[in-house]
Amino acid sequence: MATSMVSALFTGCGSKEESNGVTKIVIGSGNAYNPYCYIDESGAAVGYEYDVLAAIDELLPQYEFEYQSMSFDQILLSLDSGKIDIAAHQYEYTEERAEKYLFSSESYTSYITYLSVLVDDDATSLEDLAGERIRAGGATSATTQILKNWNEAHPGQEVVIVNSDSSTDEEAVAALKNGVDRATVLKKSDLAKYNENYSDDGTDWIKAVGDPINNSQTYYLYKQGNDELKEAIDGALKTLKENGTLSELAIKWVGYDVTEGE
Repeated sequence: MATSMVSALFTGCGSKEESNGVTKIVIGSGNAYNPYCYIDESGAAVGYEYDVLAAIDELLPQYEFEYQSMSFDQILLSLDSGKIDIAAHQYEYTEERAEKYLFSSESYTSYITYLSVLVDDDATSLEDLAGERIRAGGATSATTQILKNWNEAHPGQEVVIVNSDSSTDEEAVAALKNGVDRATVLKKSDLAKYNENYSDDGTDWIKAVGDPINNSQTYYLYKQGNDELKEAIDGALKTLKENGTLSELAIKWVGYDVTEGE
């Protein structure tokens, strides 16, 4: 399935009906989250996110999708300002986001994360990390909220939450290896990527410990009131689940079926 080229030159401000009756939909997604949404060596925007969206677009002739690739912290700002119609970057449900945005009803990825530490670290749970720095997701991520809830419920055992809205994998790895951060929270697919891409000697340097920190699903986000577009995409996603396309794309990009769990 053809992926979409980076559209840094797009100047569209949200949906716009063209002369042929097809509505242009501008979608904001990431540029640095391999294998979900990133820029490859040829300058193309590729990954699971982009291929799923392309499959949805094929099922919805009334819409024409265009893409803007940007840093994670810019996507929701672009949705707020009307520069894009859909935010697509593995968004989990949180009450804070739900107060502001319209969530799709159909999920498209499982999002199961684990506390992850260096292989020689004996920590096995949050109880072992009081006072330590833990790298979470963005400020509005479900992981950040889970860690905030932990701190509120465990006075004297609080952890230091390190938000990483725009940090790169390289920065995260350096912080862990140098001891600046004691732990991070990762999906197993991210854990495998870290061990494969950032090992000093070919062996694993980071591991997942304990039970999942979070077990949730990911959704597209829209501006409140954009129900017609949401319902159309929900229907397309349901079709892609039923005909097996969504699972095939997950296996292609991630290596296993992240639509069913990890």
